[in-house]
Amino acid sequence: MDYEPQWQATGTKPDVSLSAALMRQGDGLAIRYTLLNQGEAPVVAYVGVPGDAASHSYDVFVTAREDKIVEIAKRTFAIPPGTNADAVGTIEGIVIPGGEQFTEEFRVPWPLKGNRPYVSEVKLPDPVTTAVFCIGVLLQSEAPAPKPADRGRGAYPLNGPQHLFCSDPANVQ
Repeated sequence: MDYEPQWQATGTKPDVSLSAALMRQGDGLAIRYTLLNQGEAPVVAYVGVPGDAASHSYDVFVTAREDKIVEIAKRTFAIPPGTNADAVGTIEGIVIPGGEQFTEEFRVPWPLKGNRPYVSEVKLPDPVTTAVFCIGVLLQSEAPAPKPADRGRGAYPLNGPQHLFCSDPANVQ
C-alpha cells in the first residue's frame, strides 16, 4: 500500500467549516460537501482536480493514509524529492467571499482507484472500508496569482499552499 505523503499547513488557517457526507450508491461513491467561509476575508478552495480532458466535479485525488483510511481529496501536494519541478501541474480554485459557502455533489466510480500527482501508481487498502473527503483551502491574500481557468475559476500551482479540511471517517463498504 502507498501512504499519503506528509503535508505541512502553510500560511494563516482560514476560518472555514466543512460538512460532508460519503455514501455508497451501487457502482459509485456519492459525495456531497459544503464549505462555509466563516471569516470576513475571502478564501480560495481547491475544487478542480485535473481530469483526462477537463476538470469535472468527480475528478479527485485518491490516496491511502497509514491508518488504512482512504482520502478522497481536492487539494495540493508537495513535490517529492527527485521529481522535476517543471512537471508541476495546476488545480482549479474558486474564491469564496466572507460569509458565503460553496456546495458540490458528485459521484466517483467504485471500486476506487488510486490517483496522486507525481506518482504513476497508487495502491489502496483491499478492501476499502473507510474514507474521508478533504479539501485544500487558503486565504485569497496568501494564494499565488492564478492563471485563468474554465467557468471563472483560477488555475493554481498543484504544489501550492493550503490548509487541509477533512470530513469525519465514513464507512463505505
